[in-house]
Amino acid sequence: MTGTETPQHIPGVGTVYLAVSDQDRALEFYRDKLGFEVRTDTDFGEGFRWVEVAPVGAYTVIALVSPTGADDPQPGGPAPFGFDTPDLEAAMAEFRSRGVEFEDVRVGGGPVPPMAYFRDPDGNRILLVEETAR
Repeated sequence: MTGTETPQHIPGVGTVYLAVSDQDRALEFYRDKLGFEVRTDTDFGEGFRWVEVAPVGAYTVIALVSPTGADDPQPGGPAPFGFDTPDLEAAMAEFRSRGVEFEDVRVGGGPVPPMAYFRDPDGNRILLVEETAR
């Protein structure tokens, strides 16, 4: 490292949180319909369960959390993340065959890539975007 470089203490986003009303139902959706792997499913007692899912091989995990207080995010809004796919049409066809419904499909144009939204069982609205060269 030279004198002008700074150390990279944060190599990436480790965990994002998604509010769900039923962790079992959410786990089934992300595992069985989207094909994610279950990274963690642990019961900590007193009704607290920690569930993490992720696309196979991904660095970032999604924690499927049940809101515990009035100030916690609630299920049913826009998800605080989106997913990339190398081929939007192929991904949509595969996911539709597993029962995922898409809305607001945009073909893109110019600098805007093709994209579509889908909802999980709690109504969380999730964006799926075709990857562009970075």
